[in-house]
Formats: sequence, C-alpha cells, structure tokens
Amino acid sequence: MTGETWGKFELFVRGMDVCRYKRVDNETTYQWNLIHIVEWFSENLKSILSEEPFPLPVEGQHSLELLDNCLLFESDDDDEFDAWFDTKQEWEFKHSWFSNRAGSFLPDVFFRRVNDKIEIAWNNELTYSSEGISFINPIGIEYVPLGIFESTIKNFIEDFLENLLQNSKNKCDAEEVYQKLMELIK
Repeated sequence: MTGETWGKFELFVRGMDVCRYKRVDNETTYQWNLIHIVEWFSENLKSILSEEPFPLPVEGQHSLELLDNCLLFESDDDDEFDAWFDTKQEWEFKHSWFSNRAGSFLPDVFFRRVNDKIEIAWNNELTYSSEGISFINPIGIEYVPLGIFESTIKNFIEDFLENLLQNSKNKCDAEEVYQKLMELIK
C-alpha cells in the first residue's frame, strides 16, 4: 500500500506553504508517504481541538515560547525532572506531526487551540540544515478560525482515504485503514 499513499503535500497558512523547502538551489514541494500525516492528524485532531491548556506551568505567548520556556526547568530530583520532560514530550507528540515524519523532510509544526482559533506555529530555521535543507518560510505563527481548520483537516483525511479506497489494489487493507481512521475523526 506504500506506493498508493505516496504523494505531494502542501500546508498553506496565509498564503505561505510551510512545507516547501530548498535543497541545492532546487525548490521542492514536500513529497512522501502521506499516510504518516493522515494517521497523525486522525489520531491527534481531538487533542488539537481540545480546550485543554498547556500542561506545564510556564508562560509564553505561543507554542514555540511555551516549549522554549519548558527548557528552563531545573530540578535536582531526577524523577521530577523526568516527569516534567515526559509531560512536555507527550504534549509535543500530540501537537506536532514531527515525530511521524518517517525519515522525510517534514517541517516541525505545532497545532494548538487558542480560544476559537487554531495556532499554527513553526520554527524550521535550522531543521535539516545539516542536510542542506532550507525552508522557504522557516518561521511563523498564524491563527486560523477553528471551524476552517477542523473542516479542512477532516476534508483532507476523508479525501485521502476515499482515494485510497477507490484506487487500492489491496481493498481489504485499504478498507481496514479507512474504517480505523474515519472512526478517529468522528
């Protein structure tokens, strides 16, 4: 099914493609096995849409500041220190698709609800720089109306899964993936 889920992906926020990058003077649209993005959004959309506050007592105007300020935490108690960073990491896994990049050049982007909007924040100035990658829009923080974000992501997931179901050579596996992920986004 891997070849059937391969494709190009663009994430436009206020006219900027967050995923577009340059490598050796070639500008490139993100391309990979898109099932990783689809699965991540399906599994984490409820966390992103949730009104649950950031789980650690730090100040910050946006996700990037909150995460940076988490790094200032100090403790001589190893258990307390580990618990702090486990909580931070758990939040990151639910709010950034980066852990699901599967070896690709997917940018590190955070999605978080702030009142009736979804904050989309990223800083990829140095992400993959050792591999000659530079993102066209390396840094940004934007807010998108909650309803627009939710419907756009759900439509993306549904369109992807419908296409997979219609075109897959392995209908049984495609049906299983379809059912599992559609159930998650209800």
